[in-house]
Amino acid sequence: MLDRVRIKVCGLTTPEVVDACVDAGVDAVGVVLSPSTRQVTPGRAAELLTQLPGYVAGVAVYRHPELGLVERTMSVLPPWTLHQSDRADFTDSLAHVREDRRVPVVRLGPSFERDIAGLDGSMVLVEGQDSGTGEPAPWQDAKPWVSRCRIIIAGGLRIGNVAGVVRSLGPFAVDVSSGVEYEPGVKDAGMIRDFVAAVREGERS
Repeated sequence: MLDRVRIKVCGLTTPEVVDACVDAGVDAVGVVLSPSTRQVTPGRAAELLTQLPGYVAGVAVYRHPELGLVERTMSVLPPWTLHQSDRADFTDSLAHVREDRRVPVVRLGPSFERDIAGLDGSMVLVEGQDSGTGEPAPWQDAKPWVSRCRIIIAGGLRIGNVAGVVRSLGPFAVDVSSGVEYEPGVKDAGMIRDFVAAVREGERS
């Protein structure tokens, strides 16, 4: 296991929640550009990510975006922004995103082994079939790849289960969205702090 598991909170929509994430000690925050209860406009995404300190990464999150949305987003976001989407999107509408700014999403299921093949050494987000539902994914299926990729585990993580995932898998990072919300799309600062504490507890144990 790495000495420290990185933490990303995704689906941010307000400056106050960005500040709460920074104060809690997260390593990255995500803004969702594709249709979702957490969707923001490119302009709003830029406002949120430009307030980040340099030690917190900003991630633009898509799912099968149109090229026009990607172009509008990239024209206003800070140049250091990472871009996260399904792997196939990086051969289509996201093809011009630099290799070192790509975070491909590979979904757990029947095609997982085929979809992750060839990504050795890359940062890869692994989650269930549908993003943002809060449903736990079969995370253990990713275990053989933890030593081969910088695996970010997502999909149904919450305060009550993330320590166990950290203990059993030792991923590069974990990614939470609905697991720190008190209602769909609305993050809670206290839950974010408790999630970070649970990750650190998983590391210690």
